[in-house]
Parts: sequence; structure tokens; C-alpha cells
Amino acid sequence: MKDDYYSVLEVDKNASAGEIKVKYRKLAKKYHPDKHKGDKRAEEKFKTISEAYAVLSDPAKRKKYDMFGSEKFHQQYSTDDIFRGSNVSDILREFGFGGDIFNKGFGGGQTRWQTQFRRTAGFDEAEYADLDLSTEMAISFDESVKGGERRIGLKTESGTKQISVKIPPGMQDGGRLRLAGKGRRYGRKKGDLYISIRIAPHQHFRREGDDLSFHLDIKISTALMGGSVDVDTLGGTRTVKIPPGTQSGQKIRIKGHGVKHLKGSGKGDLYIEIGIQIPKKITEAQKKLAELLETEGL
Repeated sequence: MKDDYYSVLEVDKNASAGEIKVKYRKLAKKYHPDKHKGDKRAEEKFKTISEAYAVLSDPAKRKKYDMFGSEKFHQQYSTDDIFRGSNVSDILREFGFGGDIFNKGFGGGQTRWQTQFRRTAGFDEAEYADLDLSTEMAISFDESVKGGERRIGLKTESGTKQISVKIPPGMQDGGRLRLAGKGRRYGRKKGDLYISIRIAPHQHFRREGDDLSFHLDIKISTALMGGSVDVDTLGGTRTVKIPPGTQSGQKIRIKGHGVKHLKGSGKGDLYIEIGIQIPKKITEAQKKLAELLETEGL
């Protein structure tokens, strides 16, 4: 439980800025560690009253403190935030103690002082590692290929926040988007939001990396003698030549008709996997042709 800043400075909640300053000057002079060498209790007391004054002497911070209370206030403000813009150091210089409290500290350099003070103030370094957020978002196949924009609802301590997410062309299933500064906040520190992408399957295309493929059955005659067929691509209908003697399972490549590379220029390729149409029922004429093919070794 955090100490109440008004109680720490021994003033009531309606105290004026002048009253707060007078009380801090009195307490700071009384508990400054330079007057209590080796007295840890005096050191801790000085830290606490200095923090209380830094907040209550700043109208904006004081308003937030009164609004949220001690616990929630410390979830929003780090120790660095609390002392940023404070005139604590100026007051200490008036007493002849000199120097910025962060630089002079209580023995040791700035790093040691800040570490000690942050611990006293309830600042947890481990919280910085937990500022990032992660979520999942399902998108359509077309969105993964062409890109787009979505709005997602992100649950926060204050409710659900709507965030606009730009989907770049070429996103892959399982890929992640990073939205800088959209994670949790600790004082002025902000984490990032990581969005894992899940892509709905396409009824026609299969995707492997930036390459696309689909299955196409052709007639026996086309496989034997070759020909042309119209196929659907991401760019529209395209006529593709089938070479004579095309085998079942053979792939025909259409260069640059795949998915745009997420990084860099260019696109993947489109592969047509060939199958041979075998009719379940044939006419008498087709049967005679088949017998003739058999006779000819086909």
C-alpha cells in the first residue's frame, strides 16, 4: 500500500501550493541524509517526502493523483515521470545541500541512486518487460494478398479500445504485425502490440510462401496433342499453353503471378498442377477410339 502523499507532507487535501512548499522545505531540511549519515530510516523518509512534493507541487500530477489515488497513480507514472520538471533540486540547493538529487544521490552515482529510489517508490523494472501485448487476427485470403485495413477491439484496463491495423500485401499465415506503442503503458513508457495473423483458406488457390498453385484437369486429347486452356489467376483470366505429351502430375509455371513479396519487390509464381480427365462413362464412338489407341500402343 502506497503512503498517502498528503499525510507524508503533513498537510490536508485542500492545502495550497504555498503551504505544500513550506512544509516540504521544513521536512526536507529535517530529514536530508547529509544531516543523518548512515541513517537508513532518514534516507527513506527523505525519499518519500521528496516524491510526495514532486507530485503535489505539480498541478497536473496532483490532479491525476487526486483522481486515481495512490495505487493507480503509480501504475501510470514512473519515478522518472514524477520528478521530471520538479524543482526539488532547487530547494535543496537553497539549504546548501547542492546538486541534483539524482546526480548527487546518497553515495554512489546516478545509477545506484535511481535504482534505490525506484525500489522505494514501488517502481518495478520487471514491469517494463510486460508492457507488450499480443493477440490474433483472422483475415481473408484476398486481404493477405492485396493488403487492407482492419479495426480490432483491444481490451485494456479502462475498457475496449478500437485500433486501426494496416495489413501489408503479402502477409503469410502465422506472420506477425508489430504496432509500436500500442501495448501497455507504464508512466511514459509504452509497450508494443503484436498481432499474429491467421489466413482463411482459398477455395481455388493453395499458397506456399509467396507461390500459388491449383489443380487443373485437362482432356486426354489435350494432354496428347497439346492445346490451350483459360485459367484464373490473381490478375484475371489468362490463356495457358499445354505442351503435347503433358503428363498427369506435371506442373506448369506462370512466372510472377503469385503473391507480392512482403519485403522487397517482385512476386512469387503460380503453378498449375495437371491432372487428366478420365470419363466414367464413354460413348460407343469413344470406345472405338480407345480401342484404336490401344492397338497403336497408346
